[in-house]
Amino acid sequence: MRLPPADPAADPELAEALARFQASRGIVSNVMRSYGHAPRGLSLLAEIGAYCRYGTALSELERELVILTVARGVAYAWHHHRPIAAQLGLSEAQLDALWDGQVPAGLDAAQAALVRYVMAYATLRGVPAAEFEAVCAHYTPRQVTDMNVTAGYFLCIASNVIAMEVALDPPRVIVEGTAHAAGRG
Repeated sequence: MRLPPADPAADPELAEALARFQASRGIVSNVMRSYGHAPRGLSLLAEIGAYCRYGTALSELERELVILTVARGVAYAWHHHRPIAAQLGLSEAQLDALWDGQVPAGLDAAQAALVRYVMAYATLRGVPAAEFEAVCAHYTPRQVTDMNVTAGYFLCIASNVIAMEVALDPPRVIVEGTAHAAGRG
């Protein structure tokens, strides 16, 4: 981590933010700790993250496809989300294709359209009309909006991981966070 850790014992607002995050996710990851110097920002990001994780109109698999498509090449995000995607049925070959920036073989037409859409979205250069029309042929306006919210959130998180050189969480954190998420679903 490039900044010194924020001390929750010295900052009640931070202690409260971390406690709320712990209660909602079962863990406090290194990436969330990296926002510790801005407790209110941490709390707001955590709310958006909770929406992305538990409140969208996307299926669990669709959510993970959005996350892994946005965060391809970011080891931290893959450390957390690759196991979830594998549990949801993505094969190693499909996960490798996503990591390499390709649409994985074997996805259905809707999922392939989602991946192509999110790939374009994440370039920050606009989404071509053909990709937008394809995703709209398979998903409701609410689902497309949820793709945007989720992709935007993970662009923020991935950028912070890279800029702050956030260290990977220990395997225990991944296991506990995944188990907690499974219990909520």
